[in-house]
Amino acid sequence: MSYGTGPAPYGGQAPYSDQPTYGGQAPYPGGPAPYGAPNQFGAMSLAPDVAPLPGASFGEAVKRFFQRYAQFRGYASRSEFWWVALFNGLVGLVFYILLFMVVGLGAAADGSSDDVGAGVGIGMIVVWLLFFAYAIATFIPGLALTVRRLHDVGKPGAWWFIQLIPFGIGTVWFLILMASESRPDLYRPEWS
Repeated sequence: MSYGTGPAPYGGQAPYSDQPTYGGQAPYPGGPAPYGAPNQFGAMSLAPDVAPLPGASFGEAVKRFFQRYAQFRGYASRSEFWWVALFNGLVGLVFYILLFMVVGLGAAADGSSDDVGAGVGIGMIVVWLLFFAYAIATFIPGLALTVRRLHDVGKPGAWWFIQLIPFGIGTVWFLILMASESRPDLYRPEWS
């Protein structure tokens, strides 16, 4: 059969050509389909409580992080995830600086009194307890945010466990996933 005669199928191009078209358009021109855009399964309608916030600012991302404390369903955009990662890193840095300040105060006192040594010990314990309390308080929302980010890149939340692959392979793979383009159309909760 020759495709040179008669109407050509596949939107006017011969099959197996280098650049096929789909209904006259290339798939995903300029990148992935935006949120809520129609896809091969129909239009994606996302309720506001599960929808991601693309282009979230630092403050918006941190606010949503604490508002959606234990919400494992839904999606989180790349900016939501990475702004919260920066926020948590800055909080950790503050605790680290506080710890060294307490130790520095003890060293500046030159250890001439037992009261100074006891005060430094108590100060270190207080800083560690505050850090531990913050880590416990943000564990669940951090896990929920990560699961929502995985949904946004088209993966189920169980992909969190790839971090456990030894020799850093899982960690690198996980970070690549977290930095990937949004593809919420690939994750369908009714399939899991």
